[in-house]
Amino acid sequence: MNENKIQIIKDDEIDIRALFQVLCNDRKRIIQITAVVTFIGVIYALLATPLYKSTITMYPSEQESGGQLSQLQGMASTFGFDMGGGEPSFNIPDIVQSRRLKTELIYHEWNSDKFDKPVNLIHYWEIAAAAGISLNPISWIKALFASDAGSEYRTLKWETDALEILNDRIYVNESKSGLITVEILMEEPEIAAEMANTMYPAIVNFTVEAHSQQARLNREFIEGRQFEVKEQLAESEDALKVFRERNRSIMESPQLQLELERLLREVEIQTQIYITLQQQYELARIEEVKETPSVVILDVGNIAVDKYSPKWKMIVLIFMFIGILFSGMYVLISRTKIN
Repeated sequence: MNENKIQIIKDDEIDIRALFQVLCNDRKRIIQITAVVTFIGVIYALLATPLYKSTITMYPSEQESGGQLSQLQGMASTFGFDMGGGEPSFNIPDIVQSRRLKTELIYHEWNSDKFDKPVNLIHYWEIAAAAGISLNPISWIKALFASDAGSEYRTLKWETDALEILNDRIYVNESKSGLITVEILMEEPEIAAEMANTMYPAIVNFTVEAHSQQARLNREFIEGRQFEVKEQLAESEDALKVFRERNRSIMESPQLQLELERLLREVEIQTQIYITLQQQYELARIEEVKETPSVVILDVGNIAVDKYSPKWKMIVLIFMFIGILFSGMYVLISRTKIN
């Protein structure tokens, strides 16, 4: 067997001529192996699930800076309360990749050519059916004795499986200019476009809800401060009333005049605080019901004409390259000798 082997390394150097001679002599085997590997690549490309891509682009909307909420936070700070950063700052890519938004997409009813009526993604990907035909006997036993808790577990398991699939179907990118691009890959171009266009209202609803919650907290803070200041103002006014009733003649007493000025100043301060709080309360009520979109849509998702994947030409070329590399290494190992 060793007599048929050719030495390609001589004096610690590779003999290029001998190397090419080995490859040329066994070119038939190289072609055969490459053809088999390439054929496997063709089969893979034909059997791979076709996916269609739909893309939307959007810009974050400009948030109001300063304004009423900034005034409100400054006033709250003077009272010793920390109300946070005011207008919430949202990172749109994080919202797109959040479990909350993806769960909404999973349980949304989508129109599909595969089904007679709209279905959610768990049914569309037939996750429940796939779980039902499990070859694991333990899964059968669990299903046989499943209780309500078991049913909740199965639902959560199906949701988790759907999330794993959806994680590989959504891509989001934010450019330096602030442009946000969201790409959706699905088996049907209509579903991909519909899902992409659902992203925009889902993001807006989330951010508006978060903004309304923050505005509600601000309003409740002002409302509570109003109640406190109103009580303090009433106490100051009562103290001034009692002082005047007890001291009818104070012109000849500097001490009583000083006390009167102090009580008047306290009433004036509490009055001004109450008036300011009332103004801010009205502004907070307006802010609570105001709905400012967090993003501005630039391009809506269109129905794709051509498949995005699998890219069968690239797959075939990759498998062909792997076949050539593998067959060449096999021939060199089997037909050459080191010394």
